Amino acid sequence: MAAGRGQFFLSLIQGLQQARPGGLRDRKKKPARAGRAVPELHRQRSENTRPADLPVPRPPPQPHPPPPCPPPSQPSTVSMPPVFNNRENHIERLPPEIILKIFSYLDADSLLCVTFVNRQFYKLANDNAIWYELYAHEIERKRWRPRLTVLPESLAGVQDMPPGFWKRLTFREMGCPKDTSWKKELRHINPYTGMPAQTQQLLGSLRVSWEITLIQKGGQESVYKQNHNFFSDSSVTVCWKSGMWPRIQQVSTLQLHGVIRPFTSTTTDKPQWRSLISKIHVCRTEKWQFVGTDKLVKLLQFDEGITVGIWRGTWTIAFIMANLHFHKLVERSLLGSLSCPYRPPEVTMYDDVDPDYDPQGYTVLIVLHNSVRRIMHRRYTRLLCSRDGVRDGFARLRLTSEHTPVLGRISFPWMAEGGLQGDIKNCCMMTVTVLDESQRPLWCLSSAGSLLLSTYNNEQFVLLHSDAKGRVRMRFVWMQDMQQYFLIGLHVCISVTKLNKRFM
Repeated sequence: MAAGRGQFFLSLIQGLQQARPGGLRDRKKKPARAGRAVPELHRQRSENTRPADLPVPRPPPQPHPPPPCPPPSQPSTVSMPPVFNNRENHIERLPPEIILKIFSYLDADSLLCVTFVNRQFYKLANDNAIWYELYAHEIERKRWRPRLTVLPESLAGVQDMPPGFWKRLTFREMGCPKDTSWKKELRHINPYTGMPAQTQQLLGSLRVSWEITLIQKGGQESVYKQNHNFFSDSSVTVCWKSGMWPRIQQVSTLQLHGVIRPFTSTTTDKPQWRSLISKIHVCRTEKWQFVGTDKLVKLLQFDEGITVGIWRGTWTIAFIMANLHFHKLVERSLLGSLSCPYRPPEVTMYDDVDPDYDPQGYTVLIVLHNSVRRIMHRRYTRLLCSRDGVRDGFARLRLTSEHTPVLGRISFPWMAEGGLQGDIKNCCMMTVTVLDESQRPLWCLSSAGSLLLSTYNNEQFVLLHSDAKGRVRMRFVWMQDMQQYFLIGLHVCISVTKLNKRFM
């Protein structure tokens, strides 16, 4: 039966070869699918029944094995950045000697700020050796030698001092100079003005400058540093023009502080001692007083001699000027605090000779100027004051009327940020000093004023000022042919309350 089946399959194959061209030999056998095995019995039967002239079929090709996995690579020599723990303080792991070496490169202001970091920095930053080096540098800068009992003979004696000893000495030398040193300079009085003769030089040697602080209604504070100043006979005019200025309606408080400038420009942003000179509440509209205007700005006059220039139309601040009188200016710029100004003691003068005694021998100094030049100055001496001249609580001083020429035009030049500038006509700064019979300041005034037309022929003008302490009225005449102003009248009145305080 098996031979019959083999004969059947042989005849079938021969018939297929005759029916198709090329025969079975020319055909290519398709490889068997991977994974399918030929049954062993069927393979043996085919071998037994295959004729001798037929080729032996090849075994199906095996599928290509997958490529071998590469051996595990060696670890890279470039290490990944370590992950730091934010809670770990690496500064505390440094030795104290290293931290002290770092602190030795700081100045006194930075070293003081470091003490507020933590307890370790507070202890290390108060090291006497570091503060001794700063104290020695400050002494060398001033070019004078301290007492021999203060400086130790060796560095070993530095640590023997109490903690904070050299720190206190350093800030005592770096801060405001000793009162006994600069107060001696103020004893020299200028006989012409009645003010200290060395005020300008003393302010320069003490590195005193002035800053404006604007506090807006929302609580935001902006500090502006002065740009330039102008010294006259008895006052100084300070100007501020740089910065981002707010609108005048947004400002609630304006503060003027005296500041001691640092020696180097690297410490300009560090905390400095500030002495409050004046504080003005801008939001009170009754204090606003317009004193002049031109095509670009308007001038607003406030108390304490502060003048604010605002842009017309936008009401944004363009610049600020302050006219500061020399009377107690050094003390007001140094001895006040951040929130409290310096208050000079009241000076009284006793008179027990005659109860009907009238004060006499007053001196009045009038100076008109602006931020760049002096316009006019006049001094009146031996002025009398009687009871008949007391009206409305003010005592009038008798002045002789003399025609005093005015140098040039009466104007108020200004300059804002960006190079914008202008000149307001018939407006200027006015400084008035009234000295008593002992040549001591009785009333000091620094303010801005404008000329008001008093006649219809455009020839006579008047300059007025009035406050609780005194009044000033100046009359000018314009000479058209000479193109010049002349002072033809001056009236000065002192408050009776202020005069009585001198004899109480």
